[in-house]
Amino acid sequence: MVREAVWVPNDRVPLVRTRGELEVVGDPRFESFWSREAEGCYVPDLLWKAAGRPNGTPMEGVRDDNRSCLLPDRRLVIGDREYITAVKGCGAAMDAFENVPLNAVKARAICRDARLAEALATEEGSGLITGERWFGNTPYGGQAPDNAMIGLLASLRADQAQIAGFQVCPVVALVRLPDEYARIASRFFWYRRYEGAYWQEIRLMPSNVRVFFHSPLTFGVDTSRAFTLFGLETFEGAERFLTNLARSSFAALTLYARTLRHDDASGMYRGLDYQDVWLDKDAVVAADGTMHFADLEGIEDAVAAKPAAVKETIERQFHRHVYEASYALEALAVEVERRWRGFHGPSDRRRWILEVLQRACIADPFLSIEPSGNRLVLHIEPAVDAAACRVDIELASEVGS
Repeated sequence: MVREAVWVPNDRVPLVRTRGELEVVGDPRFESFWSREAEGCYVPDLLWKAAGRPNGTPMEGVRDDNRSCLLPDRRLVIGDREYITAVKGCGAAMDAFENVPLNAVKARAICRDARLAEALATEEGSGLITGERWFGNTPYGGQAPDNAMIGLLASLRADQAQIAGFQVCPVVALVRLPDEYARIASRFFWYRRYEGAYWQEIRLMPSNVRVFFHSPLTFGVDTSRAFTLFGLETFEGAERFLTNLARSSFAALTLYARTLRHDDASGMYRGLDYQDVWLDKDAVVAADGTMHFADLEGIEDAVAAKPAAVKETIERQFHRHVYEASYALEALAVEVERRWRGFHGPSDRRRWILEVLQRACIADPFLSIEPSGNRLVLHIEPAVDAAACRVDIELASEVGS
């Protein structure tokens, strides 16, 4: 049985699909998909108009976050799960410095070319790839090549959309924005002009429901609406959902340990760690509760010389993100209590979460959970040198109170 993808209805995004001689770097495992179903570069129509309306096919996407959109009709099944196509870097919806749409009027205000500004005087539309340097060296509304490549390299490590049990939204291809559009985009900026190439990232997502931020419906805030979207109608269904959410969340919390390896030549340990990314805004929740990490550009190897440094990184990664994971689990339990009145207060609710979490981790080769007095302890055994690098973390204090 295939688990269908879901997405939140949102604003329509007018795009123009450009094909032809494009520069593409893709995952060869998905070549038949990105070279046929998702082939092309997806340009916001305002940029297309500014460029003089070159050849292309008008189409629509669904807005997802500020610079991304979904193409729900382009889907792929991996294993037993369906994914929809998402394009990252196809134009920003909002002005970078005001909480207003980035429309033709706003575009003219940041245009550094009088002829372009004049050409847009009679145009309408919103959403634009700009030449503003955003977060260091990323074009606002687009994607930078180094960030895109980091995401693709992380995705290449995945097998069936997972890395050692850590579920990801696979990056299937990177597409370079044609020069005719890149030259135009570079003439729109507020303060600092971006100097590099412009790329788009084509990735696959089981949903666009994020944990707490950056989606029109988030699991932590709009939990009741998420239950409806996911079709959760019984306590038993919600418990299965919680099991998947708990298992996948704790895989995300222990990514470094489960990807740890030792390089005999250099004598160094390496494992995947999060940079400037977080579970609350950079992960999505699938319809069955399985959390998938979406923004793979923020995942890179962290290096450690000694087991002590490995253990420190494992602990830091866990504690840096455990609140976001716990928030999602608690939000689910609160909604279950509201709907079915199955608990006798917060203590009973937390006890249920911990019991389901223990069962969810039984088959995880890197994790085990056991009571120690009145506490609950999480044992993390890394993929290599487990005896030297094992970490024990207090998961819950005064269990039952």
